[in-house]
Amino acid sequence: MINLEGLRPWAGLPQAALEEASVVIAGIPYDGSAVYRRGAAQAPATLRRLSAAVPPVDERGRFLDDVTLHDLGDLDAGDDIERSWESVAGRLAAIPPEAFLTVLGGDHCSFIPVLAAQARRHPGLALLWVDAHPDLCDTSRGGTWTCGCALRRALECAALPASDIALVGCRDFDWEEVGYIEQNSLVMVSAAAAAEDPAGTVRRLRGLLDGRPVHISFDIDALDPAFAPGTEVACAGGFSTREALDLLAGVAAGSRLVGVDVCEVSPPLDHTDITSLAALKLIFELWSMRSRRGDR
Repeated sequence: MINLEGLRPWAGLPQAALEEASVVIAGIPYDGSAVYRRGAAQAPATLRRLSAAVPPVDERGRFLDDVTLHDLGDLDAGDDIERSWESVAGRLAAIPPEAFLTVLGGDHCSFIPVLAAQARRHPGLALLWVDAHPDLCDTSRGGTWTCGCALRRALECAALPASDIALVGCRDFDWEEVGYIEQNSLVMVSAAAAAEDPAGTVRRLRGLLDGRPVHISFDIDALDPAFAPGTEVACAGGFSTREALDLLAGVAAGSRLVGVDVCEVSPPLDHTDITSLAALKLIFELWSMRSRRGDR
């Protein structure tokens, strides 16, 4: 256990009223759609606790002096996201659009109300989906609201066209997903292609995302299990944490980041908090990137 005595959550960054905060945090402690291994419902509490260990300075030594926080706490998704997503989306959609939304999942179906809310908060929204899995199945493991369907259901609930999303880091596909990607001509850069040409990957993603409000949905299994072992479906061949940070910085340089959700962190499956601390690293660096376009 990390000794957090005397440290405050979220690096001790200043708190603010909802209407004044530059960053609004919410947890969705839901893993009712997990079909392999549960545990992601514990992530919001774990991430909040461990956030006290993170300094209020980005990795280039720049203070997060423009970050003020408001934590909404956890939003109750109940036992079934199919029945609860609309109420959760309504809570998130009411957040002032000037605030950078940061959501702590949850399995990846906890993202469904997040996208619905972000589409309402930010007309013209584009989505960057960073995940080992496309989650574009219509039916997966005997259900239509399981994790393998998360992105498919989210697009429907948000009424967002598939042409407004870009996928990166994918390396574990169902045939149905491959067909959906091809039929809809989606921007998709596999993990293998990203490893072959990191700079070209950023250019391709920016072709869709530049100049637009962008929400990033980051499934922690986009990272290789060496860097994030505590997740429902660990999949070899993924990004290092360094590669993921560089990818996100490249995207952030040309777009207006409006939110992030980090999903599928499973504390019961983690080892010495490696996965949780990687998730927090991504969150804090994105807080810095959001206001430093072009400044790396």
